[in-house]
Amino acid sequence: MNVNNTRRISDISFSIDKDLNIKSGNKSFSIFLHKTDFSGLNLSELISETDAENFKYFLSNFNPQVFPETENFVARIKSGEFFISCIFTVQKVGEEIFGITAEELSYSRELLDRALLESREYATLLKNFDAYYFIYEKEKFCVKNTKDLNTLFIGSAEDFAEYFKTLFHLNRDSTLVKKQLETMLSNVESFKTGRSYNFLKKDKKMLTVHTLRASTRKKTIVVGSIKDGLKFAPSENAYAESHDGLTGLYNKTAITEIAEKKINEQKVPCSVIVIDVDKFKECNDTFGHIFGDRVLSSVASCIKDAIGTKGIAGRIGGDEFLVLLDLVEEEDIRNIARNIRIGIQWNITAIEPRSMVTCSMGVARFPLNEKRFDRVFKLADKCLYIAKNKGRNCYIIYKPELHDIVFTKNRENENKMATGQLYNDAAEAEYKILTAISGIKKGDDIKPVLEMLVEYLGVNSITIYGKDLKLFSTAGTQNENFREEALKKKDYFSFFNNFGYLHLDNTNVLDSTAQEKFSLYQNSSVGSTLEVLCGEGEEKALFCFDVFKPARTFPKEKITFMLMISRMIYKQSL
Repeated sequence: MNVNNTRRISDISFSIDKDLNIKSGNKSFSIFLHKTDFSGLNLSELISETDAENFKYFLSNFNPQVFPETENFVARIKSGEFFISCIFTVQKVGEEIFGITAEELSYSRELLDRALLESREYATLLKNFDAYYFIYEKEKFCVKNTKDLNTLFIGSAEDFAEYFKTLFHLNRDSTLVKKQLETMLSNVESFKTGRSYNFLKKDKKMLTVHTLRASTRKKTIVVGSIKDGLKFAPSENAYAESHDGLTGLYNKTAITEIAEKKINEQKVPCSVIVIDVDKFKECNDTFGHIFGDRVLSSVASCIKDAIGTKGIAGRIGGDEFLVLLDLVEEEDIRNIARNIRIGIQWNITAIEPRSMVTCSMGVARFPLNEKRFDRVFKLADKCLYIAKNKGRNCYIIYKPELHDIVFTKNRENENKMATGQLYNDAAEAEYKILTAISGIKKGDDIKPVLEMLVEYLGVNSITIYGKDLKLFSTAGTQNENFREEALKKKDYFSFFNNFGYLHLDNTNVLDSTAQEKFSLYQNSSVGSTLEVLCGEGEEKALFCFDVFKPARTFPKEKITFMLMISRMIYKQSL
């Protein structure tokens, strides 16, 4: 659909069905599209792919109780090469026909402020209020009633604190109430939002406040939703009951309840990110559990910094985290996932340079991918598994056309594992390779054996450097001899462990510790590598097993096999 916007989007109206097929439109809509015949046109050609999927879901759940009740949906309309943010006012006009009025959000300040109050995100927030909410703007607090939006109070933070305690009959003798109120006011005035605060009332019930930041082009405000007396509080430990003591994030029960409510009940479009700290057990075993706790705290801080006010996070396992993100556009998700990944790698390496701690992430979106939280979570978890297998230190955003095939292959491997076929096939392949190596005599051409290894190991290239670390033999898809100059430097082996080898499932981990070596692999497109040093002095040799980008995890049993055959080939032919 060729769209050239020749006028403001302020008086456009049209009708569609639940599949977004356009049924009719007014004169302004016709002029905007440069069309008079709307047959065969679909709104999905006019708005972003994600908005189209979400709007279909919105319409399928739009069931007004009172005619002619309306609701609002925020979307971006394509205009030439640009997108214009609009608010759709939706009204049901037939059995399965919806009337839409579109207005441009950037049209005026008045419309921006109205959109702030009427957008689906804000409308969802209002539905969760009990009877009151507050707004913080320009150093003033304003308390309103959600039933008729009457203003009950306007004043400074100090006056608001007193009014708040009186209005909700808070327990003034509670130390926790005082601390929570001080913390909430401080955070609100600093525009730190996306947080929940629990207050103990005199009747032993809990008052819960959740804060959200909202912005127009000319101002930023904080809105506090207030849930009054939802449950009894037997103690002042409400915060501890919903938060993880080590990281300060929501605990598994709390984050799961929030996610289920948001997705299963409120139907709010969002993304689920499952995060796992790579090789955390090895980190604990090497540097101790105290350092492990510092790692988890640092990971939590990196997650909170990256998501800001765009979502919430929780710790759902020992080294596993869940993020509920109020974004569904792929580019937005990529930016946040990238910031989490880089933040964790750089921050933790700064604490202990030898640790090289990284994370892997899987992402799935609601309602684009699935319609229930448990299914969205399952997809994200499967994508996390793919990220692990790709070499860790990366993220995978679920796309059915790419990843369903991988899921099927993983299930096939699991079945082969269960029946024993996987191990039997591996044993036969390794037996043939070991037999071939045993038959090698010094001076023989070992390239045929290396070609067998390339196929079995699934690597792109095997390179052997013999005496004086000169190129001896190669197999597979050959990259240029990029190590030749680097091997002349004395510090080349400084990253090898005490057992004479270097194992990198993802060479990106060197980005925060060794820029020169990182650039060596980056420039040669090496994503994963295992380098094995055999012998000593002038008799030493280097065996390099490389996987080109994207990176991939070497299975533990394959690493053991590569170490063994490197030492065997060294003794047989070098």
